[in-house]
Amino acid sequence: MNQYRSEKLHRNVVSIFVIVVLGMQAATLPVTATHGGYVGDRLFPILEYPMYSPAHYEGERVTASWLIDGVLADGQTINISRESLQIDIFDFTRIMHAALNGDRNATQTLEALIRTHAANASDIREIRVKNYPMRVTRDGPAPMPSEVVATMPMPQP
Repeated sequence: MNQYRSEKLHRNVVSIFVIVVLGMQAATLPVTATHGGYVGDRLFPILEYPMYSPAHYEGERVTASWLIDGVLADGQTINISRESLQIDIFDFTRIMHAALNGDRNATQTLEALIRTHAANASDIREIRVKNYPMRVTRDGPAPMPSEVVATMPMPQP
């Protein structure tokens, strides 16, 4: 009788483990289906790396990141780096993609980050977003000149 209880306990533990693992796999479905948003950004514990992004070929132009310039009231520009905004590369990329695609919440988040962390933030009247392109070569990435891809007015507080 004691061996029967031991086997039953073992089977129950293994069954619970299998159910938990299958439940964790099923929990990835909403993240995969929504491609970001609140579920992917806040509730899902695994970062989605671009390891399955399309291949790039020699001579192709690839946007590696973005550069942000703040235009002051007197027309001078100041560089606003990702590091000065105190944000990690994954959040920066997500916010910039959304803001450049017209997401008002992302634009407001970017403005709030600039207001909080950028030098001379109260004097900034406009934000210029430039791409930071690279050209794919056999010897690795080669830098290219950047271009302004978006201009956003900076509302005054």
